[in-house]
Amino acid sequence: IVKVEDMRSGHRLVMLTMLATSAALIVNTPHRAQCTHVRAPSPELNFFSQMVTKLQAGSYDEVEVRANVQRMIDRKPCIMFSLSTCPFCTETQGILSGMGAMYTCLELDQEEGGMAMKAELANILDGRTSLPAVFAGGKFLGGCNDGGLGGVATLYKSGQLAPLLQAAGSLSPTQRI
Repeated sequence: IVKVEDMRSGHRLVMLTMLATSAALIVNTPHRAQCTHVRAPSPELNFFSQMVTKLQAGSYDEVEVRANVQRMIDRKPCIMFSLSTCPFCTETQGILSGMGAMYTCLELDQEEGGMAMKAELANILDGRTSLPAVFAGGKFLGGCNDGGLGGVATLYKSGQLAPLLQAAGSLSPTQRI
């Protein structure tokens, strides 16, 4: 049993508890294709994920990196924060590319300082550490299937993605969807 303490808030977490919580979420969640509702992670699991992300990032200037990430979100018509090995990221890229959307994709595992960007993205997104994270016109669309406005795949299937991308300037109204 390993204890982790957050010096800012005094939280103590027992890693075994975190692993048990993670396992329970995985075991008790129906197959993704049949899942109609995904529970949000517990605050403890969210906290644990943020701590791991911070450890992966190492030492960096939090204020500078957060400002840089926020600047990219605000200035790019559509930006996707991604990991090159993530199947949900690949699926999301396929949807955006298939629509002909113009977007910037940052593969954080291949970018210098990418893990620091991921850690600060979690701060911007109130603790969400999962990727992809897609923004259009400064709005958080979500990941692939969840978060933000519902996720890229969900928005695409419902016909809501194209208007959002068009409004952001990432997709021309004349482009074939």
